[in-house]
Amino acid sequence: MDRVALMAGEVEACWCGGPVEKEIATFSPGADGPFRLLSCSWCGTAALVPQPSDAVLQRWYDVAYYGAGARKFVGPQARLVGWFQGGRARLAARLLPAGGRVLDVGCGDGGFLLQLRRPGLHVEGTERTPESAARAQATAGVRVHAGDLLGLDLPDASYDLVTLWHVFEHLARPEATLRRIHHLLKPGGTLLLSLPNVESWQARLFARHWFHHDPPRHLFAFGPRSLAALLEHSGFTVLRTSTFSLEQNPYGVMQSTLNALGFPRDRAYDGLKGIRRTPRSTRLLDLVLLAMLAAPGLAFALAETMAGRGGTMLVSACTPRG
Repeated sequence: MDRVALMAGEVEACWCGGPVEKEIATFSPGADGPFRLLSCSWCGTAALVPQPSDAVLQRWYDVAYYGAGARKFVGPQARLVGWFQGGRARLAARLLPAGGRVLDVGCGDGGFLLQLRRPGLHVEGTERTPESAARAQATAGVRVHAGDLLGLDLPDASYDLVTLWHVFEHLARPEATLRRIHHLLKPGGTLLLSLPNVESWQARLFARHWFHHDPPRHLFAFGPRSLAALLEHSGFTVLRTSTFSLEQNPYGVMQSTLNALGFPRDRAYDGLKGIRRTPRSTRLLDLVLLAMLAAPGLAFALAETMAGRGGTMLVSACTPRG
């Protein structure tokens, strides 16, 4: 959405030329805000208005976001997340030729890269700060570049696969980022994107309480239609879109329910990351409540997926073969 003027709360137009004016939700996270999430009347792309300053974002990407240790989650949750990362790695490996090159943009704690390492594969990642890049590099044992993808000196037409696992919604310049990825991929290369689905049942039901909105870190929001339009506008061909994620969708319902019931926003999620903000008894209560919500959360997630309105999306797209 590089053509959007996000200044002083005013939005002139979406990347598609449509008006960004329909309010989805309003947020006042911490001492920051208020922020409004506004969608384009033409394509459905949504933007956080006003866009948070660098200083605000720096405060929100602290230890509370990255987790208290070397990995983002602790205890049994870390093993479960590692299992899901292994599933992503197996999917990525199937898309790579022998000797293939993959770039994981916003690689987090490096767990996906660690599990993707195979003999003959060339695996790299990126992270937003030198500190987070160093942590991921230490975990994965591969090179992790520090900084915004748009500012990194990477060779064009050099990667077979680029992945963004719940990263795209964090990026300040999504249109420019897709065009940069298009240049980085070889002809016929593949892009894998996973991100929240703002058109999902859970997004509509929970509104500002939805776990996957995450203001002010999530700068943009997309649905299948708006994301496909932006990908095609950026030179990609969409291959497949799925709205089911066992990793993301049931938990989205569970945490959103607690948020809507008046519990501190995402407190249980912070507990899963080992952030010690609450007494042990409170953390145990959160775990009990999450356990009680697990079955209905899974049932809801399955129902919305069967209707094509699952809480998150996994989209694969490719560049022309030349």
